[in-house]
Order: sequence, then C-alpha cells, then structure tokens
Amino acid sequence: MLPRLLAVTDGFSKFIGVVSAVLTVAIVAMILAEITARSLFNYSLSFAWEYSAYCMAVAMFCGAAFTLRTGGHIRVSLLASSVPPKVAYVIDLLCTVLGIVIAAYLSAALVQQAWRSFESGSVSSTISATPLYIPQGGIAFGAALLTLQLIVRLLRLTITREEPEDTAGGYQVD
Repeated sequence: MLPRLLAVTDGFSKFIGVVSAVLTVAIVAMILAEITARSLFNYSLSFAWEYSAYCMAVAMFCGAAFTLRTGGHIRVSLLASSVPPKVAYVIDLLCTVLGIVIAAYLSAALVQQAWRSFESGSVSSTISATPLYIPQGGIAFGAALLTLQLIVRLLRLTITREEPEDTAGGYQVD
C-alpha cells in the first residue's frame, strides 16, 4: 500500500510540475503578446502583467514539490559530505521534519488567506477585477503539495529507506 501511495504522490507532483512548466510558457506568451501589441498596434493588453504575476506565483509554488522530488532545490551539502553517513542521515531527517513544519504552517496560512478572499469576495484592484481566491488558491495548493511531498520524503527516509530524490529521470541541469 505504501509504495503505491508514494508512487501516486510522485506522479501527481510530476503532473503538477508539467502544469507549472505550461504556466511558465504562458507567462512568456502573455509578455510577448503585450510587447507585440504595444509595439505594433499601440495597444496594451491590460491583463498581461497581472496574469503573468499570478502564473509566476502559482508555477513557483506548484513546481516546488516536483523540484523537491527530483533533488532540484538548492542545498548546502558541505556539512553532509564532511560527516559520517549516519550523521548525514540524521541531519537529512531533521531538515526534512523542519521542512514539513515550515511548509505545513505556510500551507495553512495560505489556505486561510485564500478562504478569506473567497468569503469576502476580494478582487484585484485592476480593471480585470480577478477574484483573488483563484491565484491564492493555486499558491496554497502548491504549498500543500510541497508539504505532502516532504511527508513522502520523510516516509522514504524512515520506513522504505529508498533514495529520497529521483535523479534517474534526467531532470537535472548540469
């Protein structure tokens, strides 16, 4: 049961990572469309900068879980490489637990913020009047997925003793 749960979580993180990549491409498309519209037609796409910012925030948070799984987050490995493997394991374990606490707190705060925006009917102050719970909900979802991926990492470190990072997929940039 546990290996299946880990695989489903990894697959979902990978899928949301792809969604994050699509959002990043959407940012490029909106900004290029804005530049083209201004340069050629002296017309501004009023939504481009606002929605690009929303896409950037959602892509960053939603891509965090996939980045964690593939070992893409920046970390200082000097300490871990200079101590015995058992000490490095304890450090990794403690850092993972600390990451869970921080990510869970962040997730809860972001969910509350999105919920308050939904309840109050908050909209952006721009001409598009975007309901703020939409981008805030995407950000909160990404933070919650990161929390889940950190929990899965802890399970890998403590129960299954698998490698916590999936480096076999060729996702790394060397």
